[in-house]
Amino acid sequence: MMRKTSLAAVLGAATLGIAACGGGGNGGPSPTPTPTASPTPTPTPGTNVCDETFVTCDGDNAIIGESGQQTVIDKNFTLTGDKNWFLSGFVLVGNGNSEITSDAQASALKANRVTLTIPAGTHVRGLDDGALIVTRAGRIDARGTATNPITFSSARDENFDGVGEWGGVVIQGWARGFGLGGTGDCTGGTRSYCNVRGEGGVGRWGGNDDADDSGVFTYVRIAEGGLIESADSEVNGLTLQGVGHGTEIHHIQIHNNQDDGVEWFGGTVNVTHLLLTGNDDDAIDYDEGWRGNVQYALVIQQPSIQAAGNDPRGIEAGSDDDKYVPQTSGALANLTIIGIAGNQTNEAGLRLRGASKTRLYNSAVTGFTAQCARIQDADIDGSGPGTTTAETFAAFTNVLGSDCATVYATGSNRHPPQEGDITFLTNIDFDANFAITNPEAQVMPMAMAPVDNGSGFAFEQTDYIGAVKPGQTPWWQGWALPGTVAIPSAN
Repeated sequence: MMRKTSLAAVLGAATLGIAACGGGGNGGPSPTPTPTASPTPTPTPGTNVCDETFVTCDGDNAIIGESGQQTVIDKNFTLTGDKNWFLSGFVLVGNGNSEITSDAQASALKANRVTLTIPAGTHVRGLDDGALIVTRAGRIDARGTATNPITFSSARDENFDGVGEWGGVVIQGWARGFGLGGTGDCTGGTRSYCNVRGEGGVGRWGGNDDADDSGVFTYVRIAEGGLIESADSEVNGLTLQGVGHGTEIHHIQIHNNQDDGVEWFGGTVNVTHLLLTGNDDDAIDYDEGWRGNVQYALVIQQPSIQAAGNDPRGIEAGSDDDKYVPQTSGALANLTIIGIAGNQTNEAGLRLRGASKTRLYNSAVTGFTAQCARIQDADIDGSGPGTTTAETFAAFTNVLGSDCATVYATGSNRHPPQEGDITFLTNIDFDANFAITNPEAQVMPMAMAPVDNGSGFAFEQTDYIGAVKPGQTPWWQGWALPGTVAIPSAN
């Protein structure tokens, strides 16, 4: 645990006020209104959070963890409203991200899960290497509201303009993942646990319980994260590793993350109402056998790449060629994906590969310097085009495109969707709330087939294309970070 004598130095660069200043955007809709302030939650009577071994306090400031270390929250714990909360190093909820060697060990971890409770309105700040990892031995209970959301951001200052200034939030569960290269179920078909290594150096995840419940995560804003461990191993804004469909996740904003906005690795968790703004890599990424559903996502990409090697697409599904995972399957509806012309990465709005399966309904993609969609079968023997491949499947229903160099990529095992098409328009027009106003965006309600992952998920039927219904108050209004739902100007 950090010594109290060093706390002032650690917090020296952090601005400790709860209120935050939002950066404005140019050339887009009006900034999001600041959420109505709510009373500060009161501490639980009879407790003193500063007595916990994993907390260091100095007046109103409380740090969980220590830089360069993994610190375990090993009991049920609540972030009380009388403290300014900070994360330092990797903060684990439960000690479940280490290697498991027996079913008995897995059963004991599942039976003794601890819960971190984050009340509505709480603002958690990450120091440079801070990250929150909810392990298989833990749960998260973070229930923000539309008028009192929960916020994670950098401790460096009060605004939300930084990129890669701390880690992010990782949730790990007991649901199945599937191995790269078509190697199958991570449990081997016999064990109750897996030991899949998580991207970003965050430990191990997975098991055989697709209905696993890792808790509740609603009306949460995560900004300025994306700690890079090494090349191709970063912390996403929200990372979901083996998270089961018993977990409730909706109304999430990821802003200015240095890596992906949300990335699924295996698991079955469904997510609705995603607001993904200014992220430096892919907005939505799924792989390693995720089988799930997403409805309502508004994506506005970063105008200029901040980290070398990033390739910001709206959706990336699957991995290259010999890393193919044919079990990866997503159904997504009512997405609006907006690339920024100043972001010259020569990338597609949708990159679907690795023998994954994607069904896309009532959605739009615009503003990418390469194709609207690049769909590519996996070259599974590494012998080049025309040799042994595994099919990447795509089906598009009521999908609009505009302002892309071409609609589809061609050559090298690339092809249009097997079902449906993209209707390409000269322009896609938006109102002030990012609802699409083109007549082509008005459609007949229809049944949309979800991925059957055992959850019973059903899409809401909609009569419009895109994330927001014209003429109605948008679902992001009132809780989004101020000024972030706008077209940003290139640096």
